[in-house]
Amino acid sequence: MLHQLTYFIKIAEERSFTSAAKALFVSQPALSKQMKKLEEELGFSLFNRSVRGVELTTKGKAFYEDIRPLFSQINQTVDRYKKYDRIRFGSTPILSTYFLPGFYKQLQYSNVNVTAIREDSLDLVPLLKVHEIDAAVVQNTPEIEGMYSNFLFSEPFVAAVPVSLSLADKEEVTLEECFNYTQIIPPTGYLSEQVRGLLSEHLFEGNMLETHYLGMGGLVSLGIGIAYLPKMMADAIEQKGVTFLPLKGEPLHREMYLHTSSPDLLKLLSQSFTQALTL
Repeated sequence: MLHQLTYFIKIAEERSFTSAAKALFVSQPALSKQMKKLEEELGFSLFNRSVRGVELTTKGKAFYEDIRPLFSQINQTVDRYKKYDRIRFGSTPILSTYFLPGFYKQLQYSNVNVTAIREDSLDLVPLLKVHEIDAAVVQNTPEIEGMYSNFLFSEPFVAAVPVSLSLADKEEVTLEECFNYTQIIPPTGYLSEQVRGLLSEHLFEGNMLETHYLGMGGLVSLGIGIAYLPKMMADAIEQKGVTFLPLKGEPLHREMYLHTSSPDLLKLLSQSFTQALTL
């Protein structure tokens, strides 16, 4: 029925079967035949023919006004998809492992390929600026010069606590309670800076160990200390010897933003994320 509706819209706009047939590169008899089929399927007449040309019936006009905006949206969407035969996407190991898989079905239709992985999402910003990648999700960066941006989501960090500690029996913990133990943090990046700043504010004099994100849980499971992980990661993994607890007041969190090289690409990817979230 889609091509019949396309024909109908063109006839309504041209107010002539002859002109519409020329614009659509079909014969006038073929066009008339398709409109007859459409009217039979709908159960009402679409056109009144007179010496002045073709006019929509009352019901035909209402039908046209309802479907015309939908077709405009369809055409715009098709045009956006046609523009991007391959979208180069930047990501982090955590986003690639625990966030993007939930959107792969939608993103694959958009021809998204993860072509750059960086430990910290802020390290993707230079790649965006030199157009080595077309899009990325970057934390705590609402705007990037020359890029188009949308807020995606806010995410807290949770405490990874050894089950051997009495602290693990609580429903939530405070940072002050966590600071009574060895702190396991990444060597660099946003989380490292945030935790170090809070430790300084609390005059922390205990021990600190540095390791990458994916190694933090292992050290916690050995009872060495307490670490902090993004909630998306904690929700997706089960690690023997580790309990993940919310931090009271969410003192550690991050805001995630989608950045793209063009407004059309921003709209396309935003729709893909939104559609997946509502499924």
